[in-house]
Amino acid sequence: MFRFFYIVFLLLKYFLIYLLLKLGMYKKPKQKILRNFFEEASGSFIKFGQLLALRVDVLPKEYSLEMIGLFDNIKPFPYESVERIFLQELGATPQKIFKDFQTVPFASASFGQVHGAKLADGHIVAVKILRPGIEEKVLADFILIDILAFFADLFFKIDALPWREFAKEFKRWTKQELDYQLEAENMQRMYKNVLVNKSIVIPKVYSQISTKKILVEDYIEGIPLSRVLLGLKDGRLTPEKLEKMGIDIKKIPSIYTQEFLREFFMDDVFHADPHPGNILILKNNKLALLDFGIIGKTITYNKASFVKSITRTTEASNPEKIKTAIFYFADYSAEELKSTIGSSLPATTSQKRLEEILILLSEHFSETVLKLAAVGREQLKVMKKDYAAYYLEIIKAGQKYKVKLPKEAVLFIRLLSVVGFLSKELNYNYKLADEMKEFLKNHPEETLLEENDYAPLFKRINREQAIEKLNNWLSYLTEIDPPLYQLVKEKFKEYNAIDS
Repeated sequence: MFRFFYIVFLLLKYFLIYLLLKLGMYKKPKQKILRNFFEEASGSFIKFGQLLALRVDVLPKEYSLEMIGLFDNIKPFPYESVERIFLQELGATPQKIFKDFQTVPFASASFGQVHGAKLADGHIVAVKILRPGIEEKVLADFILIDILAFFADLFFKIDALPWREFAKEFKRWTKQELDYQLEAENMQRMYKNVLVNKSIVIPKVYSQISTKKILVEDYIEGIPLSRVLLGLKDGRLTPEKLEKMGIDIKKIPSIYTQEFLREFFMDDVFHADPHPGNILILKNNKLALLDFGIIGKTITYNKASFVKSITRTTEASNPEKIKTAIFYFADYSAEELKSTIGSSLPATTSQKRLEEILILLSEHFSETVLKLAAVGREQLKVMKKDYAAYYLEIIKAGQKYKVKLPKEAVLFIRLLSVVGFLSKELNYNYKLADEMKEFLKNHPEETLLEENDYAPLFKRINREQAIEKLNNWLSYLTEIDPPLYQLVKEKFKEYNAIDS
């Protein structure tokens, strides 16, 4: 209850500051005020601020850059709490478990802090410890975030994604980050997968002395990407200074982009939280990935159509390739609609006729997408929009076609949006499409697919139920897109598939 009133107090405090700012009685950049609010609120609000920092469709670019400061320098909790957690979790103090344990943390984040330590054999490790009481604080924060998202949807709408959906997405990911045992399991899976890439390092985890609240892993010497971004922003770092340290900053985006694409298309899981605090830059342009509280599972259903939709999208200058990409995108993501349409047609109807209807819909959808793409590409260049907003607009346009992306694909899109934002800051000439082309050059489409990656055209359901669903969909179209309704209805009349 105290937490609730504290956040309400902060909201009133910063609302008063905002009024004074409008009246000219308070002078401070608005972006710094917003960052200060998240820092004072702490807990889940820090995480929420970090998520906002990577969404230029939600906040202007200058706000996003300011909020990157939330990835570093969070106030640590006292060592007495560290000892108490060790006694509760492992039955001994850090000094008795490790040969040496640094009482002052070298990194502190919203949910935990990291101490340096030595194992009995002298091996240096990083010990991550969950903040005491953070679980209870997070639950209280969730209630407040839901309330704030509700009012934000009423008064501060954003086109790409409703605030309540944004909050729901945030809560789901946050829960996963409160269990270090889950993170340890994720790390072990990723550690084995990444051995094929000599440019990427993942720390080894010591599960025998790791628990839900304590995670022990190899210590890796490097510079967090968040500090590099802040250093480039305030002038403490330049590309020339970094080059003297053995780092070519313009090559870094390509290295992590290629790795994330490799994970998604070639492994069973992928790192789904690539924010700048989770990427360490090492010498000789190597990278270390950290924090595996959120990982995504790669595509399992109809992977072939998803891969084909991505590969054709890289041919942005070829309208026919784009249309083909959209067809495969619909084939992958409109499973419910395919099932409804296919089951509405008599079983004697040839597969070719069903494909004709799907092609008709995909061509209609492609006209909308091509218009969005023309505007989107220009906005991506100048960072008035991020990749997430661009893809979300396409998904929103596909709602009337019953296009719904599975959560694996949504996580992948989020990954692309974060990668796109970070990369533009490091190399203005970065283009995600070029990176996709390079990946496909090294890993052609046929090498990414296996026999079981192809799915049947549709899953048949009861015909009466299918016709009812189809009529409901057509009724929906009469309200939002009458021309599309007439187009689809006339096509179905050819096959006597629905009641006139």
